[in-house]
Amino acid sequence: MCKGNVTETKHTYIQEFDDCIIIIKNVPALVCAQCGEVYYSDEISEKLEEIVNRLQTMVKDVAIFEYDKVVKAA
Repeated sequence: MCKGNVTETKHTYIQEFDDCIIIIKNVPALVCAQCGEVYYSDEISEKLEEIVNRLQTMVKDVAIFEYDKVVKAA
């Protein structure tokens, strides 16, 4: 939104629900150097949605996963 330069990097994605928090580390992302806004490609966003939908039924508190390992398990 601020029109700053974006850099490809790894980012930590956090999703909160009523009874759990899912943390996925090292997710490929684009991050704005000016404002810090994080952007995910459509493909990564779809994968994150699939992962979270699958994991939220298994997690009851807090869970931390590595993106590459969870994607391979899908």
